[in-house]
Parts: sequence; structure tokens; C-alpha cells
Amino acid sequence: MTTTYGELKRQVFLKLQSSDGVTRLAVEQAINEAQKNIARVKDFDELVVLDTTNAFTDINKKSYHIETDLLLVRPKDIYSIRYMDAENSRKLDYVHPREIDDQIPYTEIFGTGRPSWYTVRGLYIELFRIPNAVKPLYISHSQWPAILTQDSDETPYCDLDDVIVALATDIARATVEEGGVTNWSQRARLLLGEATAEETVRPDQTFIAQPFNAKAPPPLGQYWLNPFIKRR
Repeated sequence: MTTTYGELKRQVFLKLQSSDGVTRLAVEQAINEAQKNIARVKDFDELVVLDTTNAFTDINKKSYHIETDLLLVRPKDIYSIRYMDAENSRKLDYVHPREIDDQIPYTEIFGTGRPSWYTVRGLYIELFRIPNAVKPLYISHSQWPAILTQDSDETPYCDLDDVIVALATDIARATVEEGGVTNWSQRARLLLGEATAEETVRPDQTFIAQPFNAKAPPPLGQYWLNPFIKRR
């Protein structure tokens, strides 16, 4: 269970030593601004989700808006996309749009089938190959925090109350006192300090840097149908 909006406001009012009407409005806005600036600094686990219910491909459709087509909730960054088709399910590989444009500027020439790659163009995800069936997409992505409106609403962050309160206090004070524009994302980064460092420590996850290898892996199957393999 995380801290409620009402409790966060109480703590900020206590630091500001004021709860008049203007201060109240400033504090309510500041808490939500603080949460969003924290999200800009780092994708904490609390706001990383796996959507397995909303996103589907359409027949002969290659581009999908991440909100109106794939129905992702408050999407921020895409982590991975899986195309689900029973035993033919696969994780789609990300390809930079510049590489897509360079290698296959007219993707329709390859017809339709099960997609293997995706690229991101603004708020749209483009699949290649173009899907030939309606299939679910499992999408792992980070979210922007939801706007808190009711006192009973809870912050999505665990154990970051001190950071939220400190940053919200600074933002509210600057608003009330007309303190001008401040880089709140940078301030959030400073306040987070050890919190972000602790978040990167995973006892059961060992990250080993892989050396650069210029040798391409051997192609599998009908490699001549792969537009990203240039050798003959």
C-alpha cells in the first residue's frame, strides 16, 4: 500500500507552513508535477507494465498509434513487443526507422505475413512484415504516473514519499512566491540520489558487458528473404 494524495498534501503543507487557498492549489498541482518529473528521470518498476489485453494487429495494416490503435495506458517508453501466435509466437526486434527506410523503403513489396521487426515513428509503431492476421501483441512499456485528484488516490511510487514531498514543496513555493522557471527534472535527479542507485541493484540479475563483435551471425533459413542481410 502506497501513500495517499491527502497524506502527501498534508506533509507539503507542513513544510510550507501554510494552507490558504492559493497555497492549496499550488500544492495539488506541485505533487502531480513532482511525480511526472520523477518519471522523466527514471522508469521505476512501479510504472513498468506488461499489456497483454489491449493491443492487436490488423490484417494488412502496418502502422499503429500507440494509444488509439494499441490502447496502451499512459505510454512512455516501449521496452519490448511480442507477436503472439501459439507456437509461432516471437519477440519482435527493434530496427531504427532510418535503417528501414534505407533497406526497404517500400515495405509492401514483401507482402504480408508474420512480423519480425518493428520501428517507432513518433506515436506510431510500424511492423514488418505487414501482418496478415489479427493477433495479440504483448507490449512491455513504462507509463507516466496517473494524475492524482482525490485525497484517497495513492501515489504509484513505493518508498519515494520524501522525494515527492521535497520536490513538490520546492515547486509549490516557487509557484506561490513566483520564483520563476526551474529545471525540476534536474532537481528531481538530485533529490532521488541513492534511490536511483538502489533501484539498479538486483541480487538475482548479473549484467555482463558483451564485447563488440563485427562478425555477423550466420543467417538462418531463407536468409535471402531477410532485407537486413546484405551479403550473398
